Amino acid sequence: MKKILLAALLFFAVVFLAWNVYAGPDSFSKADKNNDGYITKDEFESHIKSKFDEYDKNKDGKIDANEFGANKSPEALKEFKFMDRNSDGFVNADEFYRAALQKREELDFNRDGKISREEYNSNKALPILKFYF
Repeated sequence: MKKILLAALLFFAVVFLAWNVYAGPDSFSKADKNNDGYITKDEFESHIKSKFDEYDKNKDGKIDANEFGANKSPEALKEFKFMDRNSDGFVNADEFYRAALQKREELDFNRDGKISREEYNSNKALPILKFYF
């Protein structure tokens, strides 16, 4: 019984640490510039622009699958294809913004135009946000 409990605790510790690699505990705070507990539309747009610039390593104005890390996981590849609206193998700033905006709408559960810390930390949001935060 102790081994099962220990294995379960280790599993959850690994999951927690893996999540922090993608969207660490300060990711919400980075986007919430005024520290009011909400990511407003303006804060979201500012954060998305900086995240696009972070992915665009060669600064050519578009993200390819390698820059996005789509070859690292099926989940990343699926998200890259979702963002690549015209299926040309690249995601430009407009495609990235539109995809992020659609995801934001899905995560704004109470439809108040802001993402609260509770919405951000929800189980539905966690798999999505790691690509945008």
